[in-house]
Amino acid sequence: MVYFGTGSGGYRTLVVLNARSMAISREEVRHIAKLARLEFTEAEEETLAEDMSRILDYMDMLNELDTSEVEPMTHVLDLAHVVRTDSVKKRISQEDALRNAPDTDGDYFKVPKVIG
Repeated sequence: MVYFGTGSGGYRTLVVLNARSMAISREEVRHIAKLARLEFTEAEEETLAEDMSRILDYMDMLNELDTSEVEPMTHVLDLAHVVRTDSVKKRISQEDALRNAPDTDGDYFKVPKVIG
């Protein structure tokens, strides 16, 4: 199995996983965690390696199924796209919207500065 990730410098990294046993090593978990900028304890790495290996084994088992006669679908449930009709409704007035605001300048909400 081949996995592409993005490294810290924006470059693409190729990770080749063992295709025979689908076993993920702790080193591969560390590499994927580094790409995702995550940190795990050794115990968590071991658990993740086992979980990821089981997931890949299950996916490999699903790949053995013959789906040639299964019609492609966009959703697992047979849903119809329901669209409501547009209708004009009365909106809340600006005065009513600002009534419970903790701080306003008369016309707008005042909020703390969050961008330098």
